[in-house]
Amino acid sequence: MRINEKQKVILDSLIVERLKDNPINISLVNSFKNAKNPTLEKVITTKNAFVKDRESSIAYYLVKTNKGDILLYFSLKCGELYEKLDMEKMELAKETLRRLYIIEHKDGYKKDYVEKAEKFIQDHILEIQSIAPSLKSLAQKKGLYEKDLKKELNKEVTRVLKTYSAVEIVEFCSNDNARNIWKKLNLPRKMGECIFWHYIVPKLASIQEIVGCEYVYLFAADNTYDRVLSNYYQISLGFEESNTLGTNKPHYDFMCYFLCQTIKTLLLRREDFYNNFNPDENIEDII
Repeated sequence: MRINEKQKVILDSLIVERLKDNPINISLVNSFKNAKNPTLEKVITTKNAFVKDRESSIAYYLVKTNKGDILLYFSLKCGELYEKLDMEKMELAKETLRRLYIIEHKDGYKKDYVEKAEKFIQDHILEIQSIAPSLKSLAQKKGLYEKDLKKELNKEVTRVLKTYSAVEIVEFCSNDNARNIWKKLNLPRKMGECIFWHYIVPKLASIQEIVGCEYVYLFAADNTYDRVLSNYYQISLGFEESNTLGTNKPHYDFMCYFLCQTIKTLLLRREDFYNNFNPDENIEDII
């Protein structure tokens, strides 16, 4: 069943503000606790977040009740996703075209050159067939890659196939001391997912109003054997693992799971969240 007006009023009553914008937040964060993730608790209670928020290297937000109780904090920063270059396919395409040229113009080459070219094609026929539609394109990318290596002097530049604009949710952490407060609000959904869909997703949409941004991603700090947290991000918040997209992973996020989704998809899923906010009263318990 869809969210009702009373529930929407409750969610609308919450306050979301930048950490740096209210001086009282310096003392309020002292009451923040999260036993499952002391690292994220430390970020907000040791004032590291205040420094980064003032510098605007990372934007930190507190979510509070209208009485000033901190329910949760989250942080956002600009990022980027990418598709890797397939160096093996690029090299194969380049070599294939070179050998095909020799075979096609065999009258101008020595016999052993032609035989080696023919053997190369025979030995790699299955791989060549798999990239046949993009043979010239892959070979061109290989050529440009080699030219760029000579032109770009910065050895720290990483070359990729394609990049995607994105926002990273750096931290997303609830306050253990506010769980009873949330419970008294009598909402049928968990605090994290309500705040994510009702407040974080609109912020991501507003970012798209001023700058190109396709994706949102995060690193799930999940040390559980059955991946409870990462499963929560995927089932409740719609994030997914990806076999094609990648990003740079700082040491802060080592041993975490990379998850992402498009903001366009998020906005559609937000409506699904509201439409199914309450359990259907007509569904009987399954024994």
